[in-house]
Amino acid sequence: MSEDNVARFLANVSRYIGYDYGELDEIALVGALEPTDDESPDGWFDYPLAGTPPLTVSLAQAVGGSVVSVRIRGEVDPIMTARFETLLDLL
Repeated sequence: MSEDNVARFLANVSRYIGYDYGELDEIALVGALEPTDDESPDGWFDYPLAGTPPLTVSLAQAVGGSVVSVRIRGEVDPIMTARFETLLDLL
């Protein structure tokens, strides 16, 4: 996904789990992706979304690019997984 779409992705995921994503969430993301590296196990930024179910979204940039890799951890059922995959395809 493009770096420009990270906030939109997180806002949509938040809606699916009933988390009130807002301005403070976007402020927390400012500069958070700069030091990340999707090729390093320790190079990911973890962002919790306290909805139902609670999720942790891990984000990391490709070195030298603006593409952001995404991992989602939590109790996600197949329907939710399909929704997240569709979001990534669209963004």
